[in-house]
Amino acid sequence: MHPQSPAVPRRARGSARALAACFAVLACALAPFAAAQSVQATDALGRDVALAAPALRVVSMVPSHTETLCALGACDRLVGRDTLSDAPAAALAAPSLGTAFAPDLEALVAAAPDLVLADAFTGLPEALAPFGIAVYAGTPQQLDDLAPYFADLGALLGLEDAAVRLAAEVDAGFAAVRAAVADLPRPTVFVEIDATPYAAGPTSLVGAIVDLAGGAHVVDAELGDYPQIDPEYVVARDPEVILLMNAPYGVTAEQVAARPGWSGLRAVRDGRVLELSMAEVDALSRPGPRLVDAAWAIARLLHPGRF
Repeated sequence: MHPQSPAVPRRARGSARALAACFAVLACALAPFAAAQSVQATDALGRDVALAAPALRVVSMVPSHTETLCALGACDRLVGRDTLSDAPAAALAAPSLGTAFAPDLEALVAAAPDLVLADAFTGLPEALAPFGIAVYAGTPQQLDDLAPYFADLGALLGLEDAAVRLAAEVDAGFAAVRAAVADLPRPTVFVEIDATPYAAGPTSLVGAIVDLAGGAHVVDAELGDYPQIDPEYVVARDPEVILLMNAPYGVTAEQVAARPGWSGLRAVRDGRVLELSMAEVDALSRPGPRLVDAAWAIARLLHPGRF
């Protein structure tokens, strides 16, 4: 015969029920806060990138992602970067993990990131899927993409307020450039990407910055964002300014002047074939917060002595 369990005093049983009820109420009250820790954004591939909590360990494999991450105040979360991510200086403390198209996957996985920021065309989401590593893929392609992009990264990092502030700062910077050039003549501009020549069209991100800075494109919009142009097309359009984005890679104003038929271009005659520096090219080609710096730099080139 089994001994009976000790009787539990009625008052104790009542206290236990009351305590259990309190815990149940507390759990219900805290549930929304626990759920709120999960974060999500949709990337350029249309993929929902969901994290159980804001990312604290981030690998960035695109320079514009790196610069935006740091502009949001999260440079200290960077545990790896691509080789081309050279700004800001604080980002260089993170180890280089190769390039976007040739990453060191072993080192990347070993960095144990919560989140990897990548380009939409590199295949990193598929490469990292077996390791269960979340990847946000894509970069802004137009100026209007910047604010939603900042919001996406802000959400994934738990820095929504910082993202709103950054978007406002960038918008204010662009507005200041527009106001500064509003009453100035708009010189016609040819933006050369490479010597084939590939050009930046007015509908591209680079083209939008040139337009914002007070330039008028000689390349027609219907040719596309970055079309390959017949050299005779440039001769016929006779731009007042030529911006060489390929100057850091060895193309010079003298070489441009030596091209068949180009010596008579207004830009050549007036000494306005302008060789962009590496810093200017980086700022202009990285879709992030430094586009404001790029807009001011182009405005100064197009309107010398005005700023």
